[in-house]
Amino acid sequence: MNEPTSKINQTIRISKPSFKTIFLGAFDKHSIVFITAIRFGVITTIAAIIAFQFAFVRSYWVPLSCVAVLSGSSIVATYHRAIQRGLGTIIGILIASFILAMHPDGYIIAFFVLLLTFITELFIVKNYGLAALFFTPNALLMAESTSKRSFSFSYFASARLIDVLIGISIGLIGVWLVGRRSASSRLPHLITKTIRSQAQFLIILFSDQGEGFIASESRELRKMRTNIINLNTLYTTAAGEIPVNQKAVEYYWPIIFSIEHLGYLLENCSKTEKRPILSDETLSQLLYICETMANATARKRSPSLKTVPYIEAFPSIQSEIISLQKSLQMEG
Repeated sequence: MNEPTSKINQTIRISKPSFKTIFLGAFDKHSIVFITAIRFGVITTIAAIIAFQFAFVRSYWVPLSCVAVLSGSSIVATYHRAIQRGLGTIIGILIASFILAMHPDGYIIAFFVLLLTFITELFIVKNYGLAALFFTPNALLMAESTSKRSFSFSYFASARLIDVLIGISIGLIGVWLVGRRSASSRLPHLITKTIRSQAQFLIILFSDQGEGFIASESRELRKMRTNIINLNTLYTTAAGEIPVNQKAVEYYWPIIFSIEHLGYLLENCSKTEKRPILSDETLSQLLYICETMANATARKRSPSLKTVPYIEAFPSIQSEIISLQKSLQMEG
């Protein structure tokens, strides 16, 4: 209410990273998205090879179940999806047996397929376990109806149960062997990389880049955004590992929070046209502080506390760098 009239009804510009930035950032070799995609593809390929090698009744059910398990965002979520898939299959078989006991035919089968598909799509976003109760009988109903009664229901039911359990087992074994500690082991490296990208962006913000330079559209900003997105994803994944290193998770949380806040302050600063041009000595000191923190993180050591120079008109950036130094001082 105390704001001047000139500030009322102003359009707020919300800046979001482009699809291209997010997509290209996912191809970084240290990105959890890239690592997860490679793991996903390798394990699913192994599941498909095993399924077709042993000539299961419905071979595609094995890699499909494996994919369903691997789709969990963390190791804990992977185990949850395995349990949901298993229980959903068992209960779904019972539902399918009840439907087929009525000996449906023609349009009745089409109606049940439509109904089960509708309920599946309704629940699958909210709760995978509930959806599994309905896509299992749907699959069995279609398999039974297209076989022209050549095989009994028990034949498809047992095949479904065996294929799903094998797919779940392959998915769980693959995640346990390949990805149970992959996220937490990459945290120090990605924190180091993110701090260095913030240092690069900090330098171009407060140095003379010449006429026509737009900091909010710079390559350094895109790089910093990508690293922060990867870092948040990596931390979330690390928090869901089994066994989870609770001490490490608690140690890294204030560091990642401080890095994310510093990134927000730097990005917000890039939208300001009138920024101070800092001296080479001040810029060197800021770069030295950031490199000290990055190097200490890479070596898993506490950095020595440095005096952070004052940044005119942007004291919050100075405060956040000090806060990041203190966060890294905590014993992990």
